[in-house]
Parts: sequence; structure tokens; C-alpha cells
Amino acid sequence: MPQKEEPLHDYLQFIRKYSFVICLSTLLVLGTALVISLRIPKTYSAYTLMRLIQPNTVSPLSSNNLFQSVFSGGVDRREMATISQRFSTESMLNAAIENMEENELGEVQHLPSIGNLKRKLKAQIHPDADYIELSIELTETEGGERNAALVVNQLARDMQTLRSENEKTRWATHQRLLKQKREDVDKEILKLTDEILEFVRENGSPETWYPQLTSLLEQNRNLQERLGISEQALHAARRRLTHLQTQQKNLPKQSQISETQNHNPIWIFLQEKLVNLESQRTGDAEKAGKSSHELSGLNAQIDEIQKQSDSIPQMATAITYGTSPHYTYIQNELIELPPTVESYENETEQLKKEKQKAYSQLRELLRQIPENQHTFTQLRAKIELAGTLKEEIEKRYLESEIISAESNVTASQKGGIEIVDVAVPRKVPVSPQFKLIVILAGVVGLCLGVTLALLIEYFKSFPNSLQN
Repeated sequence: MPQKEEPLHDYLQFIRKYSFVICLSTLLVLGTALVISLRIPKTYSAYTLMRLIQPNTVSPLSSNNLFQSVFSGGVDRREMATISQRFSTESMLNAAIENMEENELGEVQHLPSIGNLKRKLKAQIHPDADYIELSIELTETEGGERNAALVVNQLARDMQTLRSENEKTRWATHQRLLKQKREDVDKEILKLTDEILEFVRENGSPETWYPQLTSLLEQNRNLQERLGISEQALHAARRRLTHLQTQQKNLPKQSQISETQNHNPIWIFLQEKLVNLESQRTGDAEKAGKSSHELSGLNAQIDEIQKQSDSIPQMATAITYGTSPHYTYIQNELIELPPTVESYENETEQLKKEKQKAYSQLRELLRQIPENQHTFTQLRAKIELAGTLKEEIEKRYLESEIISAESNVTASQKGGIEIVDVAVPRKVPVSPQFKLIVILAGVVGLCLGVTLALLIEYFKSFPNSLQN
């Protein structure tokens, strides 16, 4: 069964019934809060706003620093957090108090202890910008608004001075290191230059290796062609010599030079004798006193000579023999060919020696070129690397000089920290806040009065509930 709603006038009647209790509780709480707030010492706050200046010239970032720079909007949040935490260190606070005492500020003796200053000092980093807000709250007994402004301003100046000195020391050390490294690199470059010059003097360089290789290849090719021609000529001369020697063995040394036919001298002699005998017989026959016996003797001689003449051929052939021209030509060729063969042999042998020498030089050069090329490339790569390193050192040195000069442009930007707002004494206290206290005390008193009225009403109705 749903509960019946209480009418509004019942609540008003309840408040009217216990209005005294509610008003009394509210006034008591409000009065107590006012008394306590009046007895609380006034607290004053001072703050200074600083900006961390990022150098314009920066060194190449690693991947982690790059991601951190991107996610933080280009500001090194770690460095800002370190600076903020450094303000609360005892060394910074002691240094600030000592500097304030040196400046003969009379309110220094009212400052609280270092421990209280650490608790009261706040360094807040703005999440969307590279600003650090340094603030502190001090009571009137601790120097109030003036000491608060002096402390935060002194801390800001001390941080500037500290970072400036650290920057100077760091950049001075950095520059000394770069100078030393530059000298070492110059010595290394000079040493490598001497090494490569000595190597070039002993082994040459690619500018000489490859023309020399081309010349040896061309020389080797020419010698190979000449050797081939000489071997072919030698082989042809030897074959010709063998062929002529074989022909010489098969040819006769003597051959018929001429052949002539003439009358046989014997036949001519017999004919002449025969004519003479016939003439004598004819003369004797005409002479008187010759006997037939003498004539028959001449006839017998004539017949005999006639028989001899008939038995002897009328013509006689004369043949002339001499050395064969072909044989003589071959003989002459055989005399001339051995020196030619010997010259071809000497030429072939000389060309073989020259070719072997050129081939040895070529093989040695081909063997040395890869090793020499590797050594030469390594030396040149070392010199190029040393030159690149020197160039990078020069860039870093110039960057350090630029950053060192930019870090102290003005007094307000000293040490890479710019004081945007200087702390000034403010007469308006930050606590106690009377309006807030009155509002809170009124609300608390009203709640307390209502609670007491409810308790009273409850205990009044409790016996009746027990009787029922």
C-alpha cells in the first residue's frame, strides 16, 4: 500500500515548532566560527610567474625525446618538474635566506623555519604552457605579504643565477670537450691523410690501377695475337722444310739439259775414206801400167769400207746432262729455310716470355687490386667519417656558442628562465575568508538545528510507540 504523502504545512509546522532550537544552533555555530576566524592569524600570499625558455637551436632528438616533446607540446616537462621540485629543497631556501640577509632586509628574522617554508611553498606547472607559478603563503607573524613577495622573488632570481651558472659551466665544459675533440679529429685526419698518401705512393690509386690494368690487358692481347701469328709462321716454315726435304729425296740430282742430232763422225770418216778409195781406184784404172791385182785390192777395201759404213748409223744423238733446276731450287730453299725457322723459333720463344711476363704482371695486379681497393676504400671512408665528425663538431660548437649567447640576453631571461610576473606585496589576505566561513557556518548550524529538532521529536514519540 503506498505511503501517504505528508502535506507541506506539516513541515512548516515542524520548523515553527522547533524554530528556537534551529535558530539557536545556527547562531551558536555561526558565532563560534566567527570567533575562531577572528582569532586565526591572517595569511598573505605572493606568487611569481616564470617561463622556461626553450633554446632555438637544439641538437637532434632521439626517438624518446621526440615523442616526449610532441606529447608535451614542445616543452621538456621533466625539466620543468625538476625546476619546480628544486624550489622546495633546503639548499635553495637556505641560499635565498642568506641572499636576503646580505641585502639587509629587516623582515628576514620573522621568516618561519625551513621546514615550514617547504610546506608552504608551492610550485605549480601549467599543463598547457611552459609556465611555472611559484607561490607561498605567510602569516602576519611570519612577515606577511612583504616576506612572501621577497621569498618568491629571491627564489626565482636564485634559480636564474643557479641555472645560469650551471649553463655557463656546462657550455664551457661542452666547448672545451668539443675543442679537444676537434683537435683529436684534426690529428686523426692528418694521420689518415699521411697513411693514404703513403699507400698511394707504394701501391698507387684507382686513377693509376685501372689505366695500368687496361694497358696490361691490351699488351697481353697484342702479345697473344703476335704469338699466334709467329707460331703459325713457324709451323708453316717447318712444314715447308719437311716437304722440301721429302721432295729433295725423291728428285734426281742430274737431269737432261739438251739433246742434239748430227752426222756420225765415224760414218762421215768412212764416207770420206770411201770417196778417197773410189777416187784412187778411178785414177788407178785410168793409169797405164796398173795391174788388175792392185785394182781388186782397192775394190776389196772399198767394199769393206762400204760394209762398215752401212753398219754404222748415219746420224748420232748428243745428250747434255746437268744439275736439275728443281733440285737446285729445293736445295736453295733448304739453305734459306733453317735460318728463317730459327728466327721464327726465337721470335716465338721471346713472345712467350714477354706474354708470360705480362700475364704475371696482370695476374699480380688483379690479385692486388681488390685488396688495395678495399684498403683504399677503408682509408677514404675513415677520412670522410672524420670529416663528417669534424663538421658535426663544428656545428655543435657553433650551436653551443649561440645558445650560450642567447641564454643571457636580458636579466629577466637569465639562465633560460624568464620572470613574467614579479611578486608584489598584496594587502588582501587569502585566509581567513570571512564570507566563506559565514556561509559554511550558517549551513552547518542550520543542519545541526534541524538534526537536533528531529532527535527531540523522535525521543518524544518513542514512549508512545512503545505503549502501542
